[in-house]
Amino acid sequence: MFWIYPEKKYNQTIFTCYDSSNASNFCPRGENWGAFTVDECDWIISLLQNVETSQNCIVEVTNPSYRQVSAWSIYQTQETNWVWQRLINNVIYANSYWWNYDLVGILEPIQLICYDSNNTSHKIKDNCDLHIDNEYPFSFRKISFSVELSDPNSYEGAELNLYVQTNPQVLPRGRGTMTMFPSFILHEVIPIISGKRWALIGWVTGPQFR
Repeated sequence: MFWIYPEKKYNQTIFTCYDSSNASNFCPRGENWGAFTVDECDWIISLLQNVETSQNCIVEVTNPSYRQVSAWSIYQTQETNWVWQRLINNVIYANSYWWNYDLVGILEPIQLICYDSNNTSHKIKDNCDLHIDNEYPFSFRKISFSVELSDPNSYEGAELNLYVQTNPQVLPRGRGTMTMFPSFILHEVIPIISGKRWALIGWVTGPQFR
């Protein structure tokens, strides 16, 4: 009997990104894809100002033993539609080039998150422990993404690390960079040391891997 080694099926590109430090990663004027500009990052963070009065943003409860971070759900509305469209277009392009997964779309609210060194809740530094995003009951998640909204010089720690070997992958951290990776990749956000790191994260879904 011949056995197919299952990991070979998903031995693919670990991650891809629109790197804001690379001018060619920004879309031509009038097109709705590519890295985010500094002004666009500021606008996304400003959504937090309406969190108490807007139905677009809902504070989520986090579990400090697994994930301690301030998080708000950003729904697709007329105001935020351009953000969703940018994310969707980026994923469509990346998926068609690198993975060719069978996708449905972004079915969950995207999350605006903040790792804050001043948060002393539970005497734990804001972080997200090692995990994969498509564990049950989220096995329909196929591509994860993260957009860096903060200047990397404004904080220390809180780095997103992807693991397929002992040492993590080195990821671009420029403000406006969007990183995409298969949701079965092991990853973490290490504890923040100083400052604040803002990011926009989400998951693209589709039929379960088989």
